[in-house]
Amino acid sequence: MTDHSPLKGIRVVDMSQGIAGPHCGMLLALHGAEVVKLEPPSGDWMRAIGVRYGTQTSHSANYNRGKKSIVLDLKDPKGLAVARRLVDRADVFLENFRPGAVARLGLGYDEVKKTNPGLVYLSISGFGQTGPYRDRPCTDTVAQAFSGMMTMNRAMDDTPVKAGVFMIDAITGLYGFQAVSMALYGRRETGAGRYLDVSLMQSIAAIMSPHITDAYLQEGPPRPPNVPGGVYQSKDGHVLVTLLNERQFQGICRVIGMPELAEDERFNSFERRADNRHILLPILQEVFLTQTSDYWADHMREADVLTSRVNGPRDWLSDPHVQAVNAAPMVTQPDLGPIPVPNIPAAMPGGDDDPRHRLPEIGEHTEQVLAELGLSGDEIAALTGGKAA
Repeated sequence: MTDHSPLKGIRVVDMSQGIAGPHCGMLLALHGAEVVKLEPPSGDWMRAIGVRYGTQTSHSANYNRGKKSIVLDLKDPKGLAVARRLVDRADVFLENFRPGAVARLGLGYDEVKKTNPGLVYLSISGFGQTGPYRDRPCTDTVAQAFSGMMTMNRAMDDTPVKAGVFMIDAITGLYGFQAVSMALYGRRETGAGRYLDVSLMQSIAAIMSPHITDAYLQEGPPRPPNVPGGVYQSKDGHVLVTLLNERQFQGICRVIGMPELAEDERFNSFERRADNRHILLPILQEVFLTQTSDYWADHMREADVLTSRVNGPRDWLSDPHVQAVNAAPMVTQPDLGPIPVPNIPAAMPGGDDDPRHRLPEIGEHTEQVLAELGLSGDEIAALTGGKAA
């Protein structure tokens, strides 16, 4: 079968760790690029986030798919020299160290473009490569607080809430993938590479742009956009109810048996409901406690209200729709066995027969990649302490 992957023939050196950079590298690999994951002897620190299964965690299992892992000690001049040779022949280089750290190794963009002018070079950081906060430590959670995202995601008691997934990291990886893809597309005409500066701070701001505009135009904190949309405790769990128009608010009021709320002057527009949410939400919450999540979800759907019971990940996996479209095929992975791996939209679906969905063990491809680079067996043995991976 002919391989029509759009990035076939593109070589990527992924020296990033964590989530944002590795996510970008994984997306490049799933679209056909050869991605060499350059890890320190202890492995990418993402391999230790959460529960560990041998050399893997759930994060490494998802964000390192399709890559070739090699181990190089960049504190060793010989290891650093090999890394430079890899970058010199690459089309794309990914790094997410503190600004300036990779340049001090001699792998900064200004240095490597001298020998590889066509290189697309992506730096991912918390606050970007310039500005007064460039050296400030930043994680997904820090970025959630700094950006104002937590103030847009509030509990029923109005407390700002942190998202329970590393959403900003994942979004930053997506923007990195987009930037690299567009730079590669542009390179077809000019042959010139490009330096790309992608930060967690800017990525979440791009997603939040309507809310930032509202905050600028409104006096005081921006109103919540779709009150009484939110999560309500039910008799047996939680249910999500949300709305886009007044007709759907009227539907909510009918389902809960209080149609008069839709005519109440305090609640008869999105703006008034937002201003009076501290009155409206407790009224609704008291009613939602009287029935199960499925009861409310079924009846809200009948009234054309946007709704869902609040599922856990296992509920999602066992859902008949998810199973019918094979949204998370089983893939056998080292140290993990068969695990469900959600498909990437519009990318090649997963499966045991496709190496792009297999994740590497630490240094699994060191000998193979270094041999392809032209190193002799003795040189490889010297770099790997006498035992090539």
